Amino acid sequence: MAANTEPIFTLVPNIGTAEVAAANTESDGTGDLLTLFTAGANGSRVEYVKYTNAQSTAAASSAMVVRIFVTDTGGANPRLIGEAALAVATRTVAVIGATGIINFTGGFSLASGQLLKCCQSVYAGAQDLMHFIAVGGDY
Repeated sequence: MAANTEPIFTLVPNIGTAEVAAANTESDGTGDLLTLFTAGANGSRVEYVKYTNAQSTAAASSAMVVRIFVTDTGGANPRLIGEAALAVATRTVAVIGATGIINFTGGFSLASGQLLKCCQSVYAGAQDLMHFIAVGGDY
């Protein structure tokens, strides 16, 4: 089925997820990056990426930076497209942990074969476990 053309909308939801449990201090696309989102055969559009501290017990998370990268159509050569600083937060049964959203105003279009990858700058233990969710769709 062909994509809508006026205006263009995605046809199939595509939700990417990643769980980051390691540190990568690099912002140039090197080091350990996890695949967060894979573009569909006809390309994709991503609206936003949400990141949330997902530790299982009450503890203070570390101050860190989360980063999002986009690759070329071969899934290589990642380039930084977004980053955000997270302050220390103490997650409890009554208090949420560090969380945030990187919005792509108007959507971020990806060609077939492109990937979104993610990382975080600090992982001092289970208190720094982060979940990333990319919300978008395939054309």
